[in-house]
Amino acid sequence: MSKKGGRLRRTLKREEGGVHILLLGFFGIAFAVLLWVTVFNWLMQTGSLGKAKSVLNHAAHAASLSIDEAEAAHGRLVWDEAAGTESFYRSLRLNLKLDEELRPEAGSMLQEAPAVQLLEFVTNPTYPYVVRRSVTIQEGGAGRTTRNVEVTVYGPSVVAVLEIHRPLLGKGRSEPSLISSVASVRMR
Repeated sequence: MSKKGGRLRRTLKREEGGVHILLLGFFGIAFAVLLWVTVFNWLMQTGSLGKAKSVLNHAAHAASLSIDEAEAAHGRLVWDEAAGTESFYRSLRLNLKLDEELRPEAGSMLQEAPAVQLLEFVTNPTYPYVVRRSVTIQEGGAGRTTRNVEVTVYGPSVVAVLEIHRPLLGKGRSEPSLISSVASVRMR
């Protein structure tokens, strides 16, 4: 052991190639910092998407509870669009801490106002049914993008799609994300 330890001490004391070792060390540190920033951004994005998905699920469920009572008395499921939309937005505002114009208030997990891209009642003669919609995000901006959203419904359902923005660490910009939710409309 002492023979190996002596070689290591002699190698470390030699000053040949010290600049190369220093540069490799700096490159290693720079790579580690870049990797850390990337992982941190990914973790923050994933965490905020998970929380927002849960809130959207609750809001879609609140919307699905609004059925037309007169039609339900005849055994037909008809979504009360006005009441369902109001329930959806009320739940979204309360759970995300948003004001009436959907702007974040103090204590909100969002930095920017979310955009409700889609809120609709979907029925089909046969189930399961795949609902396909195209959604354009950042309308009118340089980052204008069209994304396709696919959800599967297993009965009459309320489908909601929400666009949220999460700031990226060290980038000076935010990344838009789409979250979808489906809530079945049932007679309760």
